[in-house]
Amino acid sequence: MKLKSWKGYNLIDLILLGSGVITILVTSILFKSNWLIIVNSLLGILCVFTQAKGKVATLFIGIIWFIFYCFLSYQQKYYGETILHIVIMIPLYIYGIFHWWSNREKTDNIVIVNSKMNSKELLVLLFVWIAISIGVFFLLKVLNTEQLWLSTIAFCSILPGVYLLMRRNKWNQLVFLINDVVLFLLWQVLVYNGDCSFIPILCYQIFQIIYDAYGIYEWIRLENKQSLENKVKLED
Repeated sequence: MKLKSWKGYNLIDLILLGSGVITILVTSILFKSNWLIIVNSLLGILCVFTQAKGKVATLFIGIIWFIFYCFLSYQQKYYGETILHIVIMIPLYIYGIFHWWSNREKTDNIVIVNSKMNSKELLVLLFVWIAISIGVFFLLKVLNTEQLWLSTIAFCSILPGVYLLMRRNKWNQLVFLINDVVLFLLWQVLVYNGDCSFIPILCYQIFQIIYDAYGIYEWIRLENKQSLENKVKLED
């Protein structure tokens, strides 16, 4: 069921997105969350959902979201999250804007999926990931980061996902799904310690997990659709 005013989205998409936005707003009012938590949660919802759909818009939304997320993470002494987004996420998303824009379906502004990766690339990725992970742990330890182990795992578990996202690989959503579970554990510590104003963040994390699971299906569907279209063009 396509809605003409929401090109590229269907009824299920709007229900999933609308449910997330309403949940964030309601919990924000009930638990008297500050504006930074509210804006961060809403931008996160929009970014992750458009990412699940392969929309180029996710990169623009993501850069704005990361700025707010950095402030929020820094306030809670989650230095791993702060460093990650300033040093890695924002620059990569800026790069992604140009890369995705050059590799998109112009009708819906959806990225063209390319899941081909050779063994050499995977080996280099693994080596770099291990090296960065070890370095990050000791850096965060020196900075006296809150929830050191969870912060380190959250930092390191997202790196392969971001790389695969920039490479337009469909399995980025699976890696992000794993990272989302870690992030949920990281932010729930604040609620467990008595600060209920962070409940909207937890709600956002739950919807992020749902959106990424949905995104795995969407990216596989998108890749199959684009492959079929290319096959038809070649036959013509």
